[in-house]
Amino acid sequence: MSQLLCIPLKRSLKLDLKSGLSNLINDNFYQVASVFGSDLETIDKMRDAALESDVSPGAVETLQNYYIQLVQLEKKFPDNQLSFKWFETLGLKSYGREDSRFAFEKLNIVYNIGALCSLLAADFNNGTAEGLKKACIFSQKSAGCFSFIAKELEGMDDPIMEKKAIHCLEHLMLAQAQELFWQKAIKDGLKNSIIARLAFQVSLYYKTSYKQASSSQLIRSDWEKLLKDKCSYFEAVTSFRYSLIFDEKGDYGSKVRTLRDASECLSHVSAQDETTELFRKKVSEASKTAERDNDLIYLQNVPTCIPPLKPAPMVKPIYFEGINGTPSQSDSRGLVAPLFKELLPNFVMQSSSAFSQRQEHYFQQYVVAPLNALNKLLFEKLPSYEIPGALHPISPEDLENCERSMNDLKLNSQHVGNILGQIYSLLSQESETDKLLRSKFGTMRWTIAPSEEINQDYWSKYHKIKTYLQEGESVDHDTNQQFDVIDKKLLTAPIKLPESNNPLVKEVSATLKRREDLILETENKSSRSTILPKIISAYKKTGQTEFEGLFAEHLKMFDEEINAVENEKHLNNKLIKKFEAQAEDDGEMQRLDARDIFVQDFKHSLKLFGDVKENIRGGSKFYNDLITSAGSLLTDVQQFEAERKEQKRKLEYALLELGHEESH
Repeated sequence: MSQLLCIPLKRSLKLDLKSGLSNLINDNFYQVASVFGSDLETIDKMRDAALESDVSPGAVETLQNYYIQLVQLEKKFPDNQLSFKWFETLGLKSYGREDSRFAFEKLNIVYNIGALCSLLAADFNNGTAEGLKKACIFSQKSAGCFSFIAKELEGMDDPIMEKKAIHCLEHLMLAQAQELFWQKAIKDGLKNSIIARLAFQVSLYYKTSYKQASSSQLIRSDWEKLLKDKCSYFEAVTSFRYSLIFDEKGDYGSKVRTLRDASECLSHVSAQDETTELFRKKVSEASKTAERDNDLIYLQNVPTCIPPLKPAPMVKPIYFEGINGTPSQSDSRGLVAPLFKELLPNFVMQSSSAFSQRQEHYFQQYVVAPLNALNKLLFEKLPSYEIPGALHPISPEDLENCERSMNDLKLNSQHVGNILGQIYSLLSQESETDKLLRSKFGTMRWTIAPSEEINQDYWSKYHKIKTYLQEGESVDHDTNQQFDVIDKKLLTAPIKLPESNNPLVKEVSATLKRREDLILETENKSSRSTILPKIISAYKKTGQTEFEGLFAEHLKMFDEEINAVENEKHLNNKLIKKFEAQAEDDGEMQRLDARDIFVQDFKHSLKLFGDVKENIRGGSKFYNDLITSAGSLLTDVQQFEAERKEQKRKLEYALLELGHEESH
C-alpha cells in the first residue's frame, strides 16, 4: 500500500467578519448594514466553521460554501479594508502573513480545501479497490485546488503565496494519484507494458515536484528528500517492468541493460523501508541471473541505452464545483445561496452617476445646442428693426445663474491649479531627494535610475495640462469681459413693442416657441428617465459590471427629439432663404427711429448673453475633462513617488548596512 504525504492545514486568527463588513457597508455603500443583519451573521459563522472543520467530506463542503461566498464578497466589497492573517504550516517553523485582499483569504481557503483532500486521500487509502479509487479521486481534487491557486498567482504583482511551493504541491498530488492508479493496475494484473508506462509517469510527476521543492523556501528538507527518493524509486520500477517486457520478447541484452538501469536508480534512493529493501533485493537477484544467463547462454550484446518508454498519464487536476464562484445548477450538495444579493456595490451607483452626467451632455449636445445654434442663425437674418413677438426678456435669475456658473468655472480652474501644484511638488521633491542621495552615496553606488531619465513623461503631461489650463483661463477672462458689456437692464426689462405685422417674423416667433417647448420637454423627459433602475436590474440579473451597451440602448429615447432637430435644420434654411429674398425686395431700407435703436441694442445684448452661455457650457465640459486628466496624472505621480521612495529606502538601508560592515 502506497504511503501518501498529507499537506497540513493552514491556521488563521479569528476575525470579527460581521463587525468588519458592517463598518464597510456603512462607510462605503448607499445602504445601511442593519438591512443585511442575517447575511452578516451567516458569513461570520461560515468562516468560523471553515476554520474549525474536521477531516471529512462534509468539511470539504463547508470550506467550499465559504469560498463561494468569498468570491461574491470580492466582487462587491473594496480591498484594503479588512485584515486577514494566515499561518504557513509547510515548513518546520510556522509563521504568519497578514494581507487585506479578499483574494488572500479566498486562496488560503482553496489551499485548505486542497490540504483537506490530501488528508482524505490518506484516510481512504486502505488497500481495497474502492479505497484506492476514492483516494485517487481526492488526490486529483487536491491537485485541482493547487493548480487553480497557481493560475491565480500568475497574474499577481505581489503573489499571495510562494509559486514554487504551490507547483510542488500540485505535482505531488498528481504523483500520488498516479501512484494509486499504478497500484490498482498491479492489483488487477495488467500487462507489464502498461504498468511500466504508468510508473514512468509517476516518476515524472515526482521529478517535477522535487525540482520545485529544491528551489522553494517553504518545503521541508525531509519532504524534498522523500520526493527525490520517490522519483528514483519509480524510475527503477519503470526499468524493472521494462526488463520483463524484454524478457517476454527474448531481448536478453536489453533486459540486462534495463536491470542495470534499475539498480542504478535504486542506488540513489536513500530510504531503507521494508518495501524499498525488498524491491532492491528483487532487482539485484534478477540482475545477477540475467547477467549470468546472457553471459553463458544467450550471448546477446548489451546496448548502452534503450528506446524510451512513452508515459501514460491517467490523472489530472479535478476542480471542485463552484471554484469559479458560481456553482452548477445541477449541484445537489445544498450550497448556501449567495449572500448580500441586494447589496449594490459602489461602482453601480458611481456608474449611474457618471451615465447621468453623460446623458445630460448627450441631450445638450444633440438637442439643446443645435437648436440654440439654429436660433442664433435666425436672429442674424432678422431685419434690424424686427423682433419676434415670442421673444421674452431675460429673467434676473438667468443672469444670476450665469454669473454663478462663471464663478464655478473659476473654482474649477483653481481646483486644476491645486492639483497641478501637488504634482509639481511631488515630482520636484522626488527629484531633489534623488539628487541628495546620489550626492551622498556617489553615482557608482546609487544605482537606481536618475529622476530626469524616468519622470519626463510625467513632466510632459504636467506642462500639457498647464498649457490647457492657461488657455481655458484666457477664454474665461474674455467671457467675463463679454458679460460685463451686456446691458443687463435692457435684457431684463419688459419688451413693450407692438407685435410685428410681418408674416415671416410671426413664423419665426412660432418656430422659436416650438423649439423652446421641445427643449423643455426633452429636459423633463431626461430627468424622468434615469438609467439607475436599468443598471440595478441588469446587475442583479447577471452580475455584469460593464454597462456601456445598456447606456447606448438607453440613449435611444432621444431619437425622436434628434429627428425633430433635423427637421428644424431644414426649416431654418427655408426661413433664412425667405428673409434673404425679402431683403432683396425691400432693398436696404434703413430705419433710425427709437424702436429700431431699441431692437438693435436688445439683439446685441441678447447675442452677447447667448455667446456667454455657450462659452460657459463649453467651459464646464472643458474643466470636467481637465480635472479628470489632472486627477489621473496625480494618482500616477503619487504611485510613482511612493515606488521611488521605497526603492530609495531599501537602497539607502543596504548601503548603510554595507558601510557599517566595512567599518568593522
